[in-house]
Amino acid sequence: MKQRKLTAITSAGLLLLASCGDPDTTESDGSPTLQQAPPPPSPEVLAALKGQAFGSKLLGRTKYLVGEGYVAADLQKAPRYYLLNFSASW
Repeated sequence: MKQRKLTAITSAGLLLLASCGDPDTTESDGSPTLQQAPPPPSPEVLAALKGQAFGSKLLGRTKYLVGEGYVAADLQKAPRYYLLNFSASW
């Protein structure tokens, strides 16, 4: 039981520390907003993605935020590594 309380208190503390950033620097990341859909990937990139176990699952499923809406578009490059973030709520 003590372990759970310690974990909850630590998580709450980290959340508070993360939210104490300067709003002028945290909200503007400097990346431009896409105004049009990205061009389709080259045949070499498509072949590389199809050859990857994880990349092949992403073909036809990725979306880009363009203006105020989402547009379906494949990856422009074939990454060597992927970071998978899984979350669930019950």
